[in-house]
Amino acid sequence: MSRKTKTVVLECEEEFGPEWNWMPKKLVDLVPWVERYLALVPAEYRDSAAFENVSFHDSQRDYWLKVKVHFDRPETDEEMQARLADEEEQKQEQQKAERQKLEELKQKFNDR
Repeated sequence: MSRKTKTVVLECEEEFGPEWNWMPKKLVDLVPWVERYLALVPAEYRDSAAFENVSFHDSQRDYWLKVKVHFDRPETDEEMQARLADEEEQKQEQQKAERQKLEELKQKFNDR
């Protein structure tokens, strides 16, 4: 069975605390700020990392940016097993519903 790709979403402020919403005013400080977010992503998945701006606030005193960081990775063995079990359960439920509908149709049309 092949593994699917899993997108991991890090909601930085919620997961790591409110200090992660600070955004530098100076451009020279922006690179270390972004590198801090990139460091959250395992090195082998950094080429898929993306930055999502959730909300932005700008005042005379400060800037803050609530962000999510996304990256893609192969699903783990546990995730794959859970997905396959869920797919099997959905398949069984669909078959059960289809059998029930078949029985209803048989009863409906056998009376004629």
